[in-house]
Amino acid sequence: MRVCSFLPTATEMLYALGLGRSVVGRSQHCIYPPQVKAKPVVVSSRVKKIAAQDSVAIHNAVLKLRQENAHHFEIDLPLLKRLKPDVVVTQNLCTVCAAPHSEVSQAIHQLSHRPKVITLQAQRFDQIFTELRRLGEETNRTEAAHRLIRSLQGRLDRIREKLSGASSRPRVWCCEWLEPPMAAGHWVPEMVGIAGGQDGLGIPGRDSSWLKWDQVQAYDPEVIAVMPCSYSITQTLKEKRRLTLRPGWKDLTAVKQKRVFAVNGAFYHHAGPRLVDGVELFAHLIHPDLFPDSRFGIAWGRDLR
Repeated sequence: MRVCSFLPTATEMLYALGLGRSVVGRSQHCIYPPQVKAKPVVVSSRVKKIAAQDSVAIHNAVLKLRQENAHHFEIDLPLLKRLKPDVVVTQNLCTVCAAPHSEVSQAIHQLSHRPKVITLQAQRFDQIFTELRRLGEETNRTEAAHRLIRSLQGRLDRIREKLSGASSRPRVWCCEWLEPPMAAGHWVPEMVGIAGGQDGLGIPGRDSSWLKWDQVQAYDPEVIAVMPCSYSITQTLKEKRRLTLRPGWKDLTAVKQKRVFAVNGAFYHHAGPRLVDGVELFAHLIHPDLFPDSRFGIAWGRDLR
């Protein structure tokens, strides 16, 4: 079986199901696990080509493409034809993070053969298990999918058990963009809840939303996880001034209590198995008394004061 994965979520799922050797093509954003970077890039981001690695420039580039009603991604049709995939995995959720189903369909209709198209569209946390199960069934890896789901559910159960002794549910802001600021949506607010916090700015199952700074001040988060979409921790720290220089920043409870962290957004932005890693990291940041040791070490959570 030959598979082209057009989004990071699918790539992570395919490798977790033991199908890494079947992946013959990927998107530019598919960089985990590291060995997938050896696969040819079929889908490239136009945003990365026209914008500097700066939150304002990226935001403006996305707006410009939307105003022009232009595609955010380019599909290398000649390469796709040469790869002759049996299966193409795409999505129908976010046009900024991955090529949408409509663009993929246009490309596939130009192929001499018709690969099976699997469209992922999880918006809530529990739906990742449904998607894993379906992808396993579609790729003849049903038992592997069931084993993986049981393992992930077991880790979540252990978190819930420990949190039975929690005395509080701190207010958390998951900052998904720096300028303008955003609240993370989709499955992230539910992850905060599972980890023993409350997210009063993000809406479960809905798109991430733009925020006015006075909304953040009024909410006064007790924990802030800074996680710009597609950013590494290093990139986030380079732009931390976009938060730290805002009026009233030092008056926020999270800042005064030294509970502001730059975290690896890869644990939160792709609806695959690593979301459970993200829940475990949230649990450590929100309730360090109950979860004193982060299994990811300090590299995954750094102070942002």
